[in-house]
Order: sequence, then C-alpha cells, then structure tokens
Amino acid sequence: MFPSRGRAPPRGGTLTLRGPAFRILLAGLLPVLAGCSTSRMTVDFMVPVLENTTEVALRTPDAQLVGEALPTSILLLEGMLETHPKQRDVARMAAMYRFAYAFGFVEDENPERALGVYDAGRELAWRSFGREDLERAIREGTFDEMHAALAEVKEKDTRALLWVAANWGMWIQLNLGDTRAVADVARLMPLADRVAELDETLFWGMPRVLLGALHAARPVVLGGSPDRSKAEFEEAFRISDRNLLIAQVFFAKSYCVQTFDEDAFRSSLREVLDAPAGRLPEAALLNQIARAKARLLLDRAEEIFE
Repeated sequence: MFPSRGRAPPRGGTLTLRGPAFRILLAGLLPVLAGCSTSRMTVDFMVPVLENTTEVALRTPDAQLVGEALPTSILLLEGMLETHPKQRDVARMAAMYRFAYAFGFVEDENPERALGVYDAGRELAWRSFGREDLERAIREGTFDEMHAALAEVKEKDTRALLWVAANWGMWIQLNLGDTRAVADVARLMPLADRVAELDETLFWGMPRVLLGALHAARPVVLGGSPDRSKAEFEEAFRISDRNLLIAQVFFAKSYCVQTFDEDAFRSSLREVLDAPAGRLPEAALLNQIARAKARLLLDRAEEIFE
C-alpha cells in the first residue's frame, strides 16, 4: 500500500504539453536535470528558484499563461523526483501545481480527468510529508491511531499536509456519489483540523476554507454541520479580509448550496465579480480563477436551485 519513497511519481491525470511554455521551460531546465544525475547540489540550488517561480505565478493575473505552463512544470518537477525521490520540497511543489491545474483548468470541463490529477497530487503531497508511519496511521489506522499520529504533526509539516488536504478534499467533492469518498471525510476532517490548528493563515486562510467546504459536503446524519461550515468560512474571510476570492466561491458552492440559500449564493459570487483587480496581489492568479468560476456558477444558478 505504501511502497518506498523511491517509487516513481504518480501518473494520474493526463497532462498536455503545448505552446512556447514547453520549449522555454525545457530549454532552461534540461541542462539542470541532466546535472542532477551527478550532483544533488544542482537540485538543491534549483529549489529556491522554483519557490520564487511559484510566487511569480501566484502574482500573475494572466490565468491562461499559467494554465498553459502548468502541465510542463508538473512533468519537469516529477522528472526531478525520478532522479532525487527524497526531494520533499519538489514533491510539495508538484502537489501544489497538480491542485492548481485541476482546480483552475480541468475540473469544470472534465471532472473525470480532474479526479486523476487530484489523486496524483495527494500522493505527491504525502511524499512531501515524508513520514510513512504517520501517513499509514492517518490513512489506514484505527481512529485512536489516527489521532495519535495527528498529535505528532508539527507546524513544519503543515505546508505538505495542506496540499494533501486540498487535493484529497477536491477529489472527495468530485466523487460524493461514491460512499468510499464520503467515508474519507472522517479521516480528512481531523487532518484539516490539525493543519488549521497549527497554522490557519497558510495561503491566506486556505485551511479554514477547506474545513468550511468539508463540513458542508458531509451529510448531517454523518456528522456534517452547516453551522460549523459557516463559522469556518467566516474565519477564512477574517484571515484574508475577504480578499482571497476563492473563499467566497467555495462558500457559495458548498455552504449556500447545502442550505439552499440562493440569495447568499448570488451575493457571494457577485462580490467576487465586483472585486477590484488589485485585491491581494500576491494571489492574483487565484483571484482570477475565482472570477471565472463565479461566472460559471452564476450561469448555473437556476439549474442549481430549481
């Protein structure tokens, strides 16, 4: 179930390479990748460069540009993992890129394909976590074992586990017709709670956004709570001062749909569309994706609430 960390990166979800982004990235990084076969130092040198590239991408409001580059970036990161499978930072970035690609550019048009991308992103994030004993307890252990393992999670682990939770949560959201996916919420919820407990400010309140969506997705008879969902979203809004617009999108598509609150659904999405372009420039890409999703959801409002 949990092969060694020398295993090849997961291949779920087909990635398409096209356009100038592929040629530019390939020309720039192939010499680096070739050097990795003889020197770990080259990969270590590249990690801060890749971190800075991620920050630049997040600040980029041109979602199409980033969307075209992501498949190539993912495969190059996973190629680096083929050579240095213990590079946890590279695994974390690949997991984040998988999430961004599926969420921003795949799931609305091809949810079946997005399932594979999210699933692969979750496995990469577990590799980034790097604690197979704790991973096994969280995924397969008794609930006592799971909670004991979560108690050992430290703040330094939260960046990896955020992307476990994000990819896993979106996989569940797209797979709610499967009883196994609904059952997974019982394991994901304590994991997301632990991440939020240790650092709720990650990615401008993303742990609280995920918890809000999870509490809305879970049926009340199985422990779901619209009230807890709303409280988590309110915390997320507080952390970002309502500037992380995907929080409003998740609030609309999860809490508002679950509670049949069409007025709140529409007003939340209009808030996203009416927000000035300069809000939270560090997350310009996420906010641009939020605007696109808000338009799609508003177009479907009558269908959703019929």
